[in-house]
Amino acid sequence: MNPTVARLILQDRRIAYFITDRELNVVEVSGAVSILHDGQKPSLGHSLFDLVPELIGSEETIAEILAGEQDRFQLPWVNRTTPSGEIRYLTMADLPCRDRAGKITGLIHLVQDVTEMGQLEQKLTQRRNELRLLRDQLTQQNRQLAAANAELLRLDEMKSQFVSVAAHELRTPLASISGFVEMLLDEDFGPLNEEQREYLEIVQRSAGRLLFITNNLLDATRIEMGRIELVLTPVDLPALAETVAAEFEPQLDAKLQRLTLRALPGLPQALCDEARAQQIIGNLLSNANKYTPHGGSITISVEPAEEEGFLQVAVADNGVGIPGEDQKRLFDLFFRAKSAHATDASGAGLGLFITRSLVELHGGRIWVESEVDQGTTFYVTFPATGEPAGEPHSSSANTQCRS
Repeated sequence: MNPTVARLILQDRRIAYFITDRELNVVEVSGAVSILHDGQKPSLGHSLFDLVPELIGSEETIAEILAGEQDRFQLPWVNRTTPSGEIRYLTMADLPCRDRAGKITGLIHLVQDVTEMGQLEQKLTQRRNELRLLRDQLTQQNRQLAAANAELLRLDEMKSQFVSVAAHELRTPLASISGFVEMLLDEDFGPLNEEQREYLEIVQRSAGRLLFITNNLLDATRIEMGRIELVLTPVDLPALAETVAAEFEPQLDAKLQRLTLRALPGLPQALCDEARAQQIIGNLLSNANKYTPHGGSITISVEPAEEEGFLQVAVADNGVGIPGEDQKRLFDLFFRAKSAHATDASGAGLGLFITRSLVELHGGRIWVESEVDQGTTFYVTFPATGEPAGEPHSSSANTQCRS
């Protein structure tokens, strides 16, 4: 190859070479020698160690190359600072230089400017280090979160166990109080005057309310701990709604509220846990009773749901309504809407949480439609069996009113 062409190629690729004798004194240079000494051509006869101090400490390896015991020695990513303060990256390699007879006469020291690749490698290494640091930080945070979650779960379980034990302990004396009050009201221990009866009725109502809250606390705890089990059987929903309505007759009569039951004839039976379905409808009717004013109206309707294979129960009232911003949290544990606080109705924020959980355990849905001062309608769905409920009840096939 023409020496001029070879030199141009070496300069273009930013490669230089230095040939030494066996004493490692430079005897020939060519190529882009400026990459090593910033444009100043090194003087021939200088020691290779003076030109390339990075080789100091590798004398034994260099001697092995001169002795023919090694074929190559490489120094990758050697960085040097130029007079202008820039960092230059070089790759260096030392090879044995042989004459025509194959005898080693010195070294060939190759140098290539790989600054661009070096800068990219440095940035890549920096990014790797940053990612490694972030990974370590994330791992540490995950460990802390896992520990915090474990502690929260432990505390939550302790809370649930405490509530469960406390509720169980409360139920026994409350049941005894209710039983003895009922006996006193029945005058089993002698006649009562009007004032005594009034006080005993207050005690009876308070004990009943405490027992109701205690049972709700137990249900909420069982739901949180996943200990609610359903016994699914075919149930006549209109007849069940009629039973619930009959149980609420005293509360409805006390507020002169009108209750209407509506159901289409020939509806299939629902596949549900009868006691829990009664609790669901009872909770919704209790809400309607509490938040509907004296003389208001409440409607329970049973019909096929839009979703195939389900029945829908709707409990509608013309009560105080629920603000839109509260409707998203309405089924959260212990949440009570602003409109509830604006009335005298009591409550602990347990009923709708329990109702939603029980509906979802059945595979159904629950939702609400409401406007302030216009009333509220709760909808729940239950899976249907596909089997007809039999002869329609008069209370479910026709409109029944209680006032």
